[in-house]
Amino acid sequence: MAKSNGGIIGALNPTSFGKCTVTSVTGSTTLTTQTGTRLVQTAVVAGGAGGGYGIGGGGGAGGFRCTCASVCGATPYPITVGAGGAGSTGFPGRGTAGNSSIFSSITSAGGGGGESQPPSGGSPGIGGGTGGSGGGASGNTLAGQGGTGNTPPVSPPQGNTGGNSSPTY
Repeated sequence: MAKSNGGIIGALNPTSFGKCTVTSVTGSTTLTTQTGTRLVQTAVVAGGAGGGYGIGGGGGAGGFRCTCASVCGATPYPITVGAGGAGSTGFPGRGTAGNSSIFSSITSAGGGGGESQPPSGGSPGIGGGTGGSGGGASGNTLAGQGGTGNTPPVSPPQGNTGGNSSPTY
């Protein structure tokens, strides 16, 4: 069963009659705009990623995009709400990336998976995964790198780069 970690929150549907409706969607569905609606203000949030195994890095947050979109009144628009990713169960690897959320032409990328703890003895890790926000590096690597955030790039940015690590041995 998919988790509803992401979502489209507060789709504001102003109409030509001066009415406004706030719609909150937490699961994939179809939204039909009111008659006369020409512009919606949306916040589209993707699913967060799972964390890494052991002394693993945290999963990145799902991308967040808040923007206005042109729409047609009395028209159905499919909405996809991205689920969160599962944590990693071993090395090598990362937590599972979060899934994207989509409304009309607006896509927010899922978070990047957190890096799993590599074996002791100085093995370099693979770093955190890329995504809306990047996954964090494991706390038990040789200067692990956090995953790149805002991937794919949009303006304004949908998220940040994951945190780097320092050696712990």
